[in-house]
Amino acid sequence: MRIEWEHPACITCLGSKELSLEHVIPDSLGGILTSRFLCRECNSLFGSTFEAAARLAPELRKAASGLGPDLTQLKEKLERGAEYQSQFGDLTSRAKVRKDGNTGVLSLKDGSIVVPEEDTLTQIRSRIQKRGGTASQVEEAISRWRDAPVGQDVELVEGLHVKKWEDHPSSPTYSEPPLSPLVPLKTAYEFAALLIGGKIYDQAFDPLRTVLLDQDEELAEEMVEYMRADKPDAFHGIAFDGNIGGARFQIRLFGLLAYRVSFPSIGIKLPPVVYTHRLDTGEDWFLSPDEPS
Repeated sequence: MRIEWEHPACITCLGSKELSLEHVIPDSLGGILTSRFLCRECNSLFGSTFEAAARLAPELRKAASGLGPDLTQLKEKLERGAEYQSQFGDLTSRAKVRKDGNTGVLSLKDGSIVVPEEDTLTQIRSRIQKRGGTASQVEEAISRWRDAPVGQDVELVEGLHVKKWEDHPSSPTYSEPPLSPLVPLKTAYEFAALLIGGKIYDQAFDPLRTVLLDQDEELAEEMVEYMRADKPDAFHGIAFDGNIGGARFQIRLFGLLAYRVSFPSIGIKLPPVVYTHRLDTGEDWFLSPDEPS
């Protein structure tokens, strides 16, 4: 869903610059609620820093992994760039998942490397040619590799050995940083802008803008409370809950993870409203809790 923005200034730096399309819930997490209310500079700043890291946050990836097969593409997208640990006999190795879904070339402690099958021919050719091998030697080595039994060490040419691995355990290390509190804070701030329009430029919101532009995680942490639901579900949600010691919002990601965001000393004179985006169907909508569903 795209919400039209009728004001010329960026809602974070307040500069009158060309505005760009912004995803309220990051696009990297599957968000589709958008509006043109950030300038390109602010959009790029957020997108290349704390939002760029959001996709790899272990708690988000774990929550997404509990969803159904309809979201396989999104779940695979979240794993791109994640670190995985693979086991090869008594040896382990760690590598990041590439865009094609593979971990690429792995280096083991014994000095050997592990190569995805689709990259093997290229690796064999490259390594033999660097040794000064002829075209016929390359083809002979490739033939030996193709005929090699699984799990057996085979010498392709002198000093170059291979071993085919049929199955080996591979699992995410979940060693990446958790979700920055700046992400739910920015989401709540942008949702507030959609609700109140031009009033978002009021000086009362200056402290929030400063936290976002300075990327002050300590101050953001003071405004964000972390919660969880009982189980994951295929939706993202944003709710304005009203004013309880200041405007209060709740961000739900993958149904399971909830972030209560409070704007201290800032009130919003509107009834509560909820935005929901079903990840499995692609539908999204706004609803007041007072309205029938």
